[in-house]
Amino acid sequence: MRLPTLYRYIMREIAALFIAIIIILLAIILSFRLARLLSAAVAGDMSLSAVWQLIGLQAVNMLIILIPVALILAAVMTLSRLYSDQEMSAVFASGISRAHIHRIIFVSAAPVCALLLYLTLMIMPDVYRQSAAIRDQARQQASFALLSANSFRRLDNGISIHTGDFNAGAYQDFFIAQHGAGNNAVIFSDSGRIETRGTEHFLHLKQGTRIAWQDNHDMQEAGYTEFRAAELHLPSSESRRDERLRNLPTAELGTDSREHLAEWQTRLNPAVAMLIFCLCIPMLAHTGPRKGRQQKLLPAFLLFAIYSSALDNAVKAVTKGSLPALPGSFIVHVVVFTGIFCWWLKARKSL
Repeated sequence: MRLPTLYRYIMREIAALFIAIIIILLAIILSFRLARLLSAAVAGDMSLSAVWQLIGLQAVNMLIILIPVALILAAVMTLSRLYSDQEMSAVFASGISRAHIHRIIFVSAAPVCALLLYLTLMIMPDVYRQSAAIRDQARQQASFALLSANSFRRLDNGISIHTGDFNAGAYQDFFIAQHGAGNNAVIFSDSGRIETRGTEHFLHLKQGTRIAWQDNHDMQEAGYTEFRAAELHLPSSESRRDERLRNLPTAELGTDSREHLAEWQTRLNPAVAMLIFCLCIPMLAHTGPRKGRQQKLLPAFLLFAIYSSALDNAVKAVTKGSLPALPGSFIVHVVVFTGIFCWWLKARKSL
């Protein structure tokens, strides 16, 4: 079915601004992310190839945030311009009701909402898994492979390593410091080499001394151990519980635990929030003739930011058990929808 001319005109304006905002914001954010990742690559925390892979995955990740924001800003900018140029007055004078404007916004938002749901439910779990795998493997492999002579390297779990010269396939003059959980140790070794077994890394040391002590003990009570050969397991990164949960495919998410219900809400909230907020866009974008076209952008952005922040806090409360899992964060949607509906009734009476 062919859409009316007014629908096509406004939707075309919204689509053009939507794409432009996505591109601009994505470029700005990724430039900062790229600078930080390149700094990590220079420090030896990950390889350069891993940097570019992570940038691509983070671009997809950022779309979850940028898509709702870009659509809302594009719709507000488009309608504000129509009001400012008095084109909207001509539209209403021709007999077209204000309800049509709401329908246009929803028709514009429907495919964007479908895309957002597809990303959050189907694509993002895989993106999180790939990002975690790349970060773990690339950081470990790069840091161990780039372990160079006369260098200092800080690893996970409070281990720091300083190496001397590299001779005969081994690093000389190792100094290793271990800190954590109240137990501390320093190791001096004449030489050592790194061995990789699957995804695990081990440091083989020869001819050295280990000094160990606890935080609440005098250094005079420290233990001294001399060794001819020793093996040190280098730490690998472990995923936190919330990270493992967000990596889980949607098909494997259950409804029998508080954590899983919270994850369901996290994945559904962006699309639901965008649709509900679209209800207030025609009223929010209303402005007088020849007034500033962009004056409604900041209020729209701030209101949606508050809405999103309330949803995030509600999901955290569900996870901690301070808010019932159901309705959980959906109560925020109900409150916002009720507020917008009351605003619409008031605006309708004033017309």
